[in-house]
Amino acid sequence: MKSIGSLKINTILELMLTVAVATMVLTSGFVWIITERIIDIHEAKLFLSGAMNIPGNTLYIFIFTVISSICIIVTFSIRSYSNINDTGIIFLSIMIEFILELICITLLNFNYNGILLWTFANALIYLKKNKHMPIVIVIATVSYLCTTHELVKLFVNIYDISTYIKVCSVGLQTVIFFVYNVLNLMTVICFVLCCISIIVNKEEIIEKNLELNKKLETANFDLQKANVELEKSLTDNARLAEIRERNRIAREIHDTLGHTLTGLAAGIDACIALAGDERTPLRNQLDLLSKVSRNSIKDIRMSVSSLRPDAPDRLNLKSAIEELVENTRRVAGVNIIFDCEDSNLKFDEDEEMAIYRIIQESLTNAIRHGNAGNIEVAVKKNFGSIGLMIHDDGIGCEKIEAGFGLRHIRERVNMLKGQVNFRSENGFIVEAMIPIRWGEEYD
Repeated sequence: MKSIGSLKINTILELMLTVAVATMVLTSGFVWIITERIIDIHEAKLFLSGAMNIPGNTLYIFIFTVISSICIIVTFSIRSYSNINDTGIIFLSIMIEFILELICITLLNFNYNGILLWTFANALIYLKKNKHMPIVIVIATVSYLCTTHELVKLFVNIYDISTYIKVCSVGLQTVIFFVYNVLNLMTVICFVLCCISIIVNKEEIIEKNLELNKKLETANFDLQKANVELEKSLTDNARLAEIRERNRIAREIHDTLGHTLTGLAAGIDACIALAGDERTPLRNQLDLLSKVSRNSIKDIRMSVSSLRPDAPDRLNLKSAIEELVENTRRVAGVNIIFDCEDSNLKFDEDEEMAIYRIIQESLTNAIRHGNAGNIEVAVKKNFGSIGLMIHDDGIGCEKIEAGFGLRHIRERVNMLKGQVNFRSENGFIVEAMIPIRWGEEYD
């Protein structure tokens, strides 16, 4: 479907073509009629004495002009209303029209060449879509300048339409001169209107493109926003699925192994009661089994606690660490001191999770492997980094071998490009320094 601007341009082109064709046909017809009249009234000698030149067979010129005009109208109609997109066909049709126009202009002895302006305007419409149109525009421009009647008669003897008009009566001469000049003027006016319409149409297209670009930018922004929300939703769903799975595993451990060990510990205590107070090998073995089973129950409770939904997901970092310390103190029965200078620890999610997991893993190692009774947890915010120190009074170790727990801590710190050190000094010490991304540290 063509735009309103294109329809307006086509309308002006049709009007301009009508005026141009009418001027050529009327001019050739007028010359033919006047020539016949001169012959009929036997005034040829008088006419020839005042004429610089005469055309050939005026009837043939008139017929050729009419046929050429019809061909131009047909090719223009086909090109305009058949939605032809082949650039070669468009160029060929315009060149055929141009050749017919030049022949007609030559036959009319250059008394009218305004139809070349129509060719110029017609080519201007296809300028952007057809790479051959600049050639047509240049040829039409040069041809229009070179076929001007006043210029051509400086070099060639050609007849002037005014010579034929003067054959008529004085009153009729005025009418014919008026009509002839009006047709020439209308050709120029239509050409100017066509150029203006093309410029306005281009501006409308530019405005529509700008508006479309704004809509595309808005749509792109909305799409990016939707993508971010979708990614967040997928991440939340993945974390929710992980939490559900961890809860399921925690329930399985608590309901099966935890209950089994609890029942086993109760059975061993019953056996101890039946054995009496006498310290026999059986009583000693039962005491050992009771201790092992209760320690196992504590380990299971700590494991179940660590499998619960992550505290950083529900609390701020400091509250999450405080809850972790309190739960560990209550389950394991150890004394834990938590020292934090800053009351509002707020970092990126990956940084908060790394800090929380390092403290959690260090507490587990201190109790499970170090048999610690006292643990000190210190969190200190430095310029551009956060410092962690977990010091227990456990048995320590002569040679530090990185098991799963220590490797897990080191991996988390390395992911954040931090540093971590392990020392066995009056127990065991974990020291970590994690760089913090400035600008995202606090809300």
